[in-house]
Amino acid sequence: MPKKQRWFWLAALVAAWCFDFLFWNKSANLSYFIWVVVLLGAGYLLAWHEGKHPHWRSILLTVLIVAFASVMVLRSEEMTRVVSVLLSLAGMILLAATFLDGHWPWFRLRDYVVEFTKVIGSGFSGAALLAAQKKNAVEVDGAHAKSRWSRVWPILRGILIALPVVAVFAVLLSAADQVFADWIKNIFNLEEIPEYLFRLFYILIIAGFLVGVYLKAIHPAKEAQKPSPNTPWMKTFLGWTESGIVLAAVNLLFIVFVVIQVRYLFGGTVNINETGYTYAEYARKGFSELVAVAVLSIGLYMLLTTITRVETRFAKTGLTALSVLLMANVLVMLASSLQRLMLYEQAYDFSRLRTYTHLFIYWLAALILTLVVLELLKRRGHTALALVIAAIGFGASLAILNVDGFIVNRNVQRAADGEELDLAYLNTLSTDAVPELLANYSDPDLPLEAVHKLGAALACREETTNDPSAQPWQSFNFSQSRAYRLLQENADQWSQFDPYLKNNEWWIAMDGGEISCSTYDYMD
Repeated sequence: MPKKQRWFWLAALVAAWCFDFLFWNKSANLSYFIWVVVLLGAGYLLAWHEGKHPHWRSILLTVLIVAFASVMVLRSEEMTRVVSVLLSLAGMILLAATFLDGHWPWFRLRDYVVEFTKVIGSGFSGAALLAAQKKNAVEVDGAHAKSRWSRVWPILRGILIALPVVAVFAVLLSAADQVFADWIKNIFNLEEIPEYLFRLFYILIIAGFLVGVYLKAIHPAKEAQKPSPNTPWMKTFLGWTESGIVLAAVNLLFIVFVVIQVRYLFGGTVNINETGYTYAEYARKGFSELVAVAVLSIGLYMLLTTITRVETRFAKTGLTALSVLLMANVLVMLASSLQRLMLYEQAYDFSRLRTYTHLFIYWLAALILTLVVLELLKRRGHTALALVIAAIGFGASLAILNVDGFIVNRNVQRAADGEELDLAYLNTLSTDAVPELLANYSDPDLPLEAVHKLGAALACREETTNDPSAQPWQSFNFSQSRAYRLLQENADQWSQFDPYLKNNEWWIAMDGGEISCSTYDYMD
């Protein structure tokens, strides 16, 4: 147990108050990054104060957490931000689970689930267990005496308990007597008391949860043993014959599908036209389903290799051979999915969903290749680590790529090749797209029609992008700030375009019609 419990309570209360200060009525931009740094900093300070030292792999994990948290300051595109938040939160839970030992690279899937559950459970129970312990006494001149803090804490607890009680009675008495209500109103704003009580409530809840998490990270109940990833975590029960039949049947189905793909999709337009479909129609349907098949195939492989009982050399070799064949078939189907997706993009522009899928396919293919290598090397237990690395890689790719800027560049490139540029879709992109919109608008080699649409998109942006300086500093976002500055500095370049208000929404005239400047997103 900790040497001085009060520091855990103090750190947790400060972090919980920071949550309220940073997020109440504020956007999760700079606020999220600061709060993550506060949480991590408080944990490291508590560890230092307790004489505990983090493992170097925990420091590496901390760097990754901070990097993903910083995406909330740098990007505005929604999926990039959501993935970054999920990865940073999962990283902090993993850090709490392995802070002292750094065993996370050897975890199996079961270990991740168990350790995540332990951390969350400690968050809900740790504070109560810590509060129930007898307070430590400190020695003063050889005798045990209560420290000054031991006398202060009961006072603070009494004040915290008294505040909501007094507030409730104050509200009732104010309703009973108008003079008393006016007197109270001159001192306090009664209308805000429910809000303050609610905020105080969740601050205390968050603080209690954080106490348990910090306690789990720095003072685990028992010393963790390094997992053996290649040791089965459950008793196998399915025979090799059953698993072999399942894998063989699925492989047979996949081989038939792959043969058709080679004949038609990879064979070109002529072969597809024989079926009565156009090339675009054939490519349009199926890429997402094929990605789903790939994901389910990985799940099937992991399930069967976990529960199958292999006792002979023939069974081990057979399971490996069928598993590798399954992965090979899935890789061909992923190539088919990518081919369909690229054809679809050529015909109908790039969109966010297509870009996400594009990136995901590459990381999924890398994961499958890794699983093949692990299977051949008999290192199947490292599958969970491969999944973690693939997830980190996907999240990092989204952040580095700048999805909305990438979409602008690719769609403008299509316009340069004679295809139509979709102004309505450009208007749905986040502020991450503004620098690329401006850069392409200044391209002298771009067709005039595309230049006009980019100018209209920038004019729309100028009207719909709010001044970020009007927001609290906690809501600062670099992408939004940069976009606003660029739009204001270059507004004269597109002054010929004139957005107008209609029904409280901005519109712009283009090609004899009108297009909404709205940034409402849609995915396809």
